[in-house]
Amino acid sequence: LTLGKAKASFAFLSLNRNFALMLTNSRLILHMLGELLLILCAFMLLPVFVAIGYDEDIYGNFLVSSAITAVMGVSLVVLFRKHDTIVSKQDSYIIVASVWVFFTLFGMLPYSLCTGMPIIDAMFESMSGFTTTGSTVFPNIDIAPRSLLLWRSLTQWIGGMGIITLSAVLLPALGIGGMQMFTAEASINRSDRFHPKINEVARYSMAFYVGLTLLEVLCLYFGDMPLFDAVCHSLSTLSTGGFSPRMQSVGYYNSAYIEYVVIIFMFLGGANFTLFYAAMFRRWDRIKGDEESRAYLITILLCSIIVTCALMNSGAFGSNIESSFRHSLFHIVSVITSTGFTTDNYTLWPPVTATITVLLMVTGTCTSSTSGGLKLMRILITLRHIKGEFKRMIHPTAVVPVKYNGKAIPDGDLRGVSLFVLFYFVVMIIGVLLLSMDGLSFEDAFGLGANSLGDIGISIGSYGPNGDIASLSVFSKFIMIVLMLLGRLEIFTIILLFAPSFWKR
Repeated sequence: LTLGKAKASFAFLSLNRNFALMLTNSRLILHMLGELLLILCAFMLLPVFVAIGYDEDIYGNFLVSSAITAVMGVSLVVLFRKHDTIVSKQDSYIIVASVWVFFTLFGMLPYSLCTGMPIIDAMFESMSGFTTTGSTVFPNIDIAPRSLLLWRSLTQWIGGMGIITLSAVLLPALGIGGMQMFTAEASINRSDRFHPKINEVARYSMAFYVGLTLLEVLCLYFGDMPLFDAVCHSLSTLSTGGFSPRMQSVGYYNSAYIEYVVIIFMFLGGANFTLFYAAMFRRWDRIKGDEESRAYLITILLCSIIVTCALMNSGAFGSNIESSFRHSLFHIVSVITSTGFTTDNYTLWPPVTATITVLLMVTGTCTSSTSGGLKLMRILITLRHIKGEFKRMIHPTAVVPVKYNGKAIPDGDLRGVSLFVLFYFVVMIIGVLLLSMDGLSFEDAFGLGANSLGDIGISIGSYGPNGDIASLSVFSKFIMIVLMLLGRLEIFTIILLFAPSFWKR
């Protein structure tokens, strides 16, 4: 009897300890969310100055939205100021998922207050911004208030580099290491990290991000683009978001110079940001030996040449080779980087364009970039894994390691890549099926599903560059919102939250 009481007491103490640990981590998560909401509040004040400068009477709505966000942020910071500074792997995933949901909910306030749009539309626009998707429910962007257009671009700029990267740069006072949260949001090749301080990498990446954004503003402004338009396009280019203050997107300006500038910065936005860090330390061997970057460049050039030949054969741009190549290159870079800017109605181009567009919607660009999709590193590893399996079928006893950048990939990472690719297509199929159940054709459902999961912003079928997404039902918009969140957080971050084993400590 005494032994039984002792065991019961020990079990009770263990239960209390686990509960206390969970409660402590909950305080950490809520405190972190409060800090990040205060950052969002600061960004929300920027459109106020634009509204006042352009004599728009909606600046009060931004002040109200900022005040609501500030009250929630301060409340969480104050109420949960006592917290444990040790963040577990489970906590990092919860923080990442929670931040995107919280930012979407509070980021939708300006849309609801300024335009009176339905809640589902405001949530769609907010999620599309923070996930850098670029799909919009606005029927006519040209007549929208400029302060609201700036907010749309700001949400993409914030989401492009990642809320968690911002926290690693701007919240050092928390004393929380950024490694776990950084890897929870973006895929990074662990074996190829040549510097151990992820906070320093995040700071330099943010410096490159800000510097390139300012440089693009100057380049576009010197190309006779109005300053406000240059700012909005720059915020949406490096983030590979695609929100434009014009209904005709970049094609509105009909300028070859502007299109080439946007192409360059879209390409940089789709590149691996750790390579910029390597270039700063003159690690040219790291850059030259990066197989993903080579595949990125080769894919763009090959697809652009194919589309250029198709356009020349169809006479879409006459006999002007430069114009055909420029429009082809712009479209290919826009799709593969998941930016979504357009210069022309690509749905009227030869059918081969639609085929290439669908393929690039799935592939994406480089890891550690602001783009969406599967990412080229995963595709390269998967193809080499398949090649290795064929060799094993011929030579069952042979040891065929799968290599990437000259290094053998551990079996655990190889399984993780294969599982992600499988899950990506499973989620896409489910999304397309659900959209089809809402009465959409297969082409429209597939285009919207791939668009949302890849965070691309452009689609095929009737919901192409001139499609009216606002006409979709509430059900379809909700499915697209979920797909955008899954795609931005690379699926596993969300799916893991629904696994019972995830919550066991």
